[in-house]
Amino acid sequence: MNQVSPPEVSTDPVPMPRRRVAWRMRLLAVSLPLVLLVVLELVLRVADVFPDNSSQLNPVGFESGTSFFPEWDQKLGTPKGEGTRRIFTLGGSCTYGFGVEKPFGGLLADPASRSPLEVINGGYPAYGSHRVLAIARRAARFSPDWLVVYMGHNEFLEDVFYDPEGLVARMEQAGEFARGLHVVNGVRVLLGESTTAVHSELPAEFFGNENYPLIKSPDMVPLRMSLLREHVLGIVEAGRRAGAVVIIVPAVPNLLAPPGDSVHGPGVDARSGRLGELKRAADRKFQARDWQGLGETATELIALDDHFAMSHFWQGLSLLGRGMVEQGRESLVEANRRDRRGTRSNPQVIETISQAAAESGARLLRVDRLFDRKLESEFQRLIGGGDQELFLDHCHPTQAGHALIAGAVRELLE
Repeated sequence: MNQVSPPEVSTDPVPMPRRRVAWRMRLLAVSLPLVLLVVLELVLRVADVFPDNSSQLNPVGFESGTSFFPEWDQKLGTPKGEGTRRIFTLGGSCTYGFGVEKPFGGLLADPASRSPLEVINGGYPAYGSHRVLAIARRAARFSPDWLVVYMGHNEFLEDVFYDPEGLVARMEQAGEFARGLHVVNGVRVLLGESTTAVHSELPAEFFGNENYPLIKSPDMVPLRMSLLREHVLGIVEAGRRAGAVVIIVPAVPNLLAPPGDSVHGPGVDARSGRLGELKRAADRKFQARDWQGLGETATELIALDDHFAMSHFWQGLSLLGRGMVEQGRESLVEANRRDRRGTRSNPQVIETISQAAAESGARLLRVDRLFDRKLESEFQRLIGGGDQELFLDHCHPTQAGHALIAGAVRELLE
C-alpha cells in the first residue's frame, strides 16, 4: 500500500494582512489623543487646576422622573362621560387661585347649561411658560376639549426657562458637562476666555421672597421673549394634536402697583444730588396729593433718566389725579415696561404672547381692557385709603377680578 506523506507545514510566520495593520494604526491614532486627554484630565483634577468656577443652573421641577399632576392618571384615566366638555386651565398662581376662594376656572360652569362641564385646574404658583408647555402636553393625553392658558407673570422668575425636551435644554446640558472638565477650562484660560459664568440659583423653596435676580441685562430679554414665543406655539400645537381649542389669555398686571425694581439708565449717576432731591420731592407731592406738582417733578426726572421706572409711575399717578385717565394709563404701562423685577406681566411679555397666539391660530382673549375700564375708580379707591377691587397685589386678581376673567372666557366658550 502506498503511503501518503503528510503535507509539509511551514514554520515561517504568516504575514498580517495589510488592511488589518492599517485599521489598527488608525485605531491607535484615534485613541491615543483620547487616552492622553483622559490622563491629563485626571492629573488636573487631582491637582485641582482649572476647576469649574461657574455657578450651576437650578433645574427646579425638571429633575429625572418629575411628573406634573401625577393624580391625573387616576382621576382622568377613564373615558369622560357622554356629552361632557373637558376644560383644562393652565398657568401660574393666578390660574391656581392664589388668595381667592374660587379661581376663574371654577367660575366657568353655567348651571343653566345642559352639557356637563368638567374643569381641571392645571395651574401652580410660580410656573412660567416652560412648565405650562410641559403640562399642556400632559393634559393633551386626557381628551381635552379646551385649553385655557392664563400666563405671563412668571417669565423672569427662574433661570430655567427652556423646553426640557428642546435644543436649548440639550445645549445647556452639554455646556454644563463641558464646564465640568478641567481640560476644557484650561483651554478657555489659555484662550483668554472668562471661566466665570453667573446664573441665578433659586432655593428649594422660594415662595414669599420679594427680590428675585430676574433681569440681569437688556441682552437677556430678547432671548426670553423668543423662548416665550416658542412655548406658546408648542402649547397651541399640543392642544391642536389633541383636538382641543386653545384660548390664550395674557396675564393682566396691576398698573397701580409701584415698580418693584427701578434701575437707572446707562451713564446716569444714581448718587446724583439732584436725582435724590427730585425723588424726595415726588414722594412729598404724592403724599400731599399735589398732582400738578407731582407731574412737573416726574417730567424733570424723566428728562434726567428715562429708564427709571418710578418716574413714569409718578407721572401716571399725576395724570390720573388730574383726570387724564388714558394718558395716565399709558405712563403706568411705561413704568411697568421698565420695571426690572419682572414678577408681573409687562408689555413686551403681553405683546409676545399675543403675537404668538395670533400666529398659531389660537383664540386670543385680551382681558386687560376689562380691568382698564375700572382704572380710574381703582385709583380713587386707593388714594382714599381703601383696597383695590380687582387686585390683591401687583399681579393676583381678587375674586372680583377672577369673575371678570371667567365672564370673558365663558362668553368665548359659548
